[in-house]
Amino acid sequence: MTTNAAAHSSSKPASPGKDGSPGSPLITVAICTRNREHFLRKAVQSVLGQIAGEAEILIIDNASTDTTPEVAARLAADNPCVTVCRENEVGLSAARNTALSKARGKYVLFLDDDAVADAGWFSAYHRFLSAPPSGRIAVVGGAVLPDYEVWPPKWLAPELEELNLGEAVKRISARDGPWGGNSAYRREVVLQEGMFDTRLGRKGPSLGAHEESELNQRLEKAGYEIWWLPPARIKHFIPAGRVRLQWHLRSQFNQGRSSVILRLGSMGGEAPRALFRLGRVLVAPFHIAICLLAAAVMLPRRQGQTAAAYLLRAGRIAGITRESLVCSRRP
Repeated sequence: MTTNAAAHSSSKPASPGKDGSPGSPLITVAICTRNREHFLRKAVQSVLGQIAGEAEILIIDNASTDTTPEVAARLAADNPCVTVCRENEVGLSAARNTALSKARGKYVLFLDDDAVADAGWFSAYHRFLSAPPSGRIAVVGGAVLPDYEVWPPKWLAPELEELNLGEAVKRISARDGPWGGNSAYRREVVLQEGMFDTRLGRKGPSLGAHEESELNQRLEKAGYEIWWLPPARIKHFIPAGRVRLQWHLRSQFNQGRSSVILRLGSMGGEAPRALFRLGRVLVAPFHIAICLLAAAVMLPRRQGQTAAAYLLRAGRIAGITRESLVCSRRP
């Protein structure tokens, strides 16, 4: 049974046409997954009930080692609109780039494999992208709402796991969002501009990186627009381990590292890069000390969120410092 399903999925054409060619769908829903056998089916099913013949679902199996490939193959065998392909380079950016390369749609709409789309999610994107308010739109995204496995602690600030920029459809800056797990990219434009930077894509569990931020900034710099689409909402599963302070410290550390790569990539000339790295390293001990002192002051006052914010800032600065030192030793 599994063998037949795999054969069915692999027999489908992966990339039959140029962006916008006759017969191509307007939207390809891309779900990049790695070792998420228990989540993938729910994510796909949340989309299947919303799409019609004008869309496809593309599952990118990112070198899974559990039964995710079998689950994906069965979904493809049971649903003609579902296609599966495999990317053996581990990393979210690599998987997303494969989705962009293989998709048939004019737009590639990314949905995280541990998320579910709200009712009306796909129709909101389809309406917007069928008649976009501007011909320069390259990215559009919507709200990400947390679905906690356990009740979150009081110190956990909502913005750490939630993105909601209001109820109005509007143009936004690359710095504001959207998050990659609920965003649509114009495929032709992104292919031209270089896709996601694989140095920034996550190699392991969701640690938080800047691959979509870096790409969005590049697209914005090239003159393209980024928009916010409130009705396009998803719920993102947050496991119990992700509401621990240790997890968020590690996440902020990795975000600090990726922010250095992002910043250095936007700077011209080795001298400015060297000055940036030196400045970050020199001020880091004082900056971290101030953050730790502020956290210590806030804790007795029961200002948990404020204390946690200072601790997380210290973790981010540590990541910035480490990457600045690593970059300075690279040839």
